[in-house]
Amino acid sequence: MDKDKRLQLGLLKIGELAEKAGVPISTIKYYTDLGLLRVQDYMTGGFRLYNEKESILRLKRIKEMLDQGYSIRDIKENIDKITILKILVIDDEIEVHDFVADALEDFNNIEVKSVYDGFSAGIAVSEYMPDLIILDLLLPGVDGFKVCESIKSNKKLKHIKILAVTGYDSPEYREKIFQAGADDYLPKPIELKLFREKVKKLLNI
Repeated sequence: MDKDKRLQLGLLKIGELAEKAGVPISTIKYYTDLGLLRVQDYMTGGFRLYNEKESILRLKRIKEMLDQGYSIRDIKENIDKITILKILVIDDEIEVHDFVADALEDFNNIEVKSVYDGFSAGIAVSEYMPDLIILDLLLPGVDGFKVCESIKSNKKLKHIKILAVTGYDSPEYREKIFQAGADDYLPKPIELKLFREKVKKLLNI
C-alpha cells in the first residue's frame, strides 16, 4: 500500500500517529500492547497501521481518564464505551436543539444530548461528561456565566469545551463570555457554516 492510498484511507504508521497526537512512540506501543489502541492493518514487513481519527480520539480519552484518576484496568473496561464524541446542548429553545442535531447529522462518531433548563444541565454535565457544551447564556433563572465558571473551575470538568451562544453580541459581552471561561461563542441566530467550523475546531475533528 503506497503512502497516498494509506493517507487517503486515514491510516497512519506508528511514528506518524505519535507525531499527530503529540505523544512518544513508546506510549503508542504500550497502549497497543494493553489493547487500548487497535491496529487497523499491517504494511509489508509487519509494520502496524492505525486509524487516525479513532486512535487520536482514544488517546484523548485515555489521557482524560488518567487525569481523572482512573486506573489502567478501569480504562480498559470502559474505553470502548466512550470513543464517541459527546455534545450537550443547554438551551430552553427547542429550535436550537433541532438546529444542532441537523447541522451535525453527517458528522461521524458524534452524539447529541439535550437539556432545557439549568437544573437538568447541572446533573447532565457531571453524568454525561460531554466533550463539548453548547450553552445558552440566558437560560431562565440561570446565570450562564456562572455555569461556565463552575465547569472550568472543576478539575474533572475543566477539559470540557464550551461554545456559548447568545442573542447579545457586543465587544463588552464577548469579553465577559471569555472571562467566564467559554472557549468560543456564537451570536444568535446561529449561522450554519460558522457553527460547523467552530464545532470542528473545538472537537479537533
